[in-house]
Amino acid sequence: MSRKVILATLLLMILLLPAEAQKMNIEKFKRVKFDLLNHTLLPVDKKLATFDLKTDEKGFTFKADGITDVKAQEGDGKLTLLTPHKTKFLVIKHPDYGQITWKVPGKGLKKKKHYQANLLTDKPGKEYKLSKQWVVFKVEPANAILQFDSTTVLLRDGTAQFNAPVGKHGYHVEAPFYEEVSDSIELSDSAKLTVPVILQSFYSYLTVRTPLPEATIVLDGQAIGKGSATSGHLQAGEHHLMVINGMRSFYDGIVSLGKAEKRIVELTKADIQNNSIIQKRSVVRSDTLPVSPDSAFMETLTLKAKAPVTITAPDDSTEIWINRESVAVGKWEGKLELGYYVLNTYKDSLESNPVPFWVDDELPKFLDLSAPMASYGLLNIHSNVVGATIYINKIKVGQTPFVVENLPASKPCKVRLTYDGFRDAEATIIPIGNDMVDVELKMKQL
Repeated sequence: MSRKVILATLLLMILLLPAEAQKMNIEKFKRVKFDLLNHTLLPVDKKLATFDLKTDEKGFTFKADGITDVKAQEGDGKLTLLTPHKTKFLVIKHPDYGQITWKVPGKGLKKKKHYQANLLTDKPGKEYKLSKQWVVFKVEPANAILQFDSTTVLLRDGTAQFNAPVGKHGYHVEAPFYEEVSDSIELSDSAKLTVPVILQSFYSYLTVRTPLPEATIVLDGQAIGKGSATSGHLQAGEHHLMVINGMRSFYDGIVSLGKAEKRIVELTKADIQNNSIIQKRSVVRSDTLPVSPDSAFMETLTLKAKAPVTITAPDDSTEIWINRESVAVGKWEGKLELGYYVLNTYKDSLESNPVPFWVDDELPKFLDLSAPMASYGLLNIHSNVVGATIYINKIKVGQTPFVVENLPASKPCKVRLTYDGFRDAEATIIPIGNDMVDVELKMKQL
């Protein structure tokens, strides 16, 4: 083999390597000032620029302007870089994903400022698995203190959201005049976890109602009101109740309260004997709030729009499943209501990757699985508002925070958040194959 042929072969191999190698990309670069989840200012450095790269991968090395080595500080789902003032570009290397040179938009990374971006990796054939998951706490009473792992949050609206590693985590909730709760949860990579926490009151309360508007109600020797009154915080046990007017006693009895019990004592004219002393007696009635009979629940059925759909499998012996239900072998034709669906195929005990698709209008849809399938990506959608409704291409998919999986790569998705009392928030996002894109949308009150 001649020397020219060898050199040409080596050159061809070098040129082909980048096409076969894994890829890296930086997207959604922006300057940030606030941590929306924790409602705090983000830190800055007086001499250096602070740059957060969101990724769960490790093993990267960084050079600012291709000269200065920058050591990444590993954080919760991110790498933080402190780069020299006015850094123009970064050289990023990874043993598995190769090397890229990324030019900083604008006039470079500046000191005393905090920046953020997504560091995405794309490895053909790699199945992306969630290493972190969302957990949403819904706490009563709304004003409480929540500690999740080592993070403490002061709740104002009773909700808190965390994006935490898959596995076990501990939490502690407390509020004045309520029993504390300590427990643990386990996050999986399959679905968001919602944790309701209802604190039990330490104290009992007693409400006394009498037919004597001028009579003084005395509980354990303390006057609590006239005619009708409610006690302050009471311990469980027996309490001395009297109803007096001047020097006359109209009622004298003992009331027993259980822990965290709220009791109403209704004294009628039969319980009151004017101008006489009544001996102690336990004739106090418990709080028997009227229970309304069960009302009939009427479900209104509405006719939903449908579209004709045709699904063709790779061959006549492949099963077609829609939303985990077997519908046909080889080919399926029918009508589907407008909405979001997940398709799988089965053959010889093997299952294909899930294929998502939307039926967003009544026009005929054709899905040919004999053609090569595109790769799919994920969107990690969250906001400063917990419980906002998420729409992707006008289809409702869940509530914030939420990870939307199996979205066709490189196909733009219009993401919209809605919540009563807030302006809608929108963004157009392009999913990355076999990777997750972080989508953080801030909602503003009307």
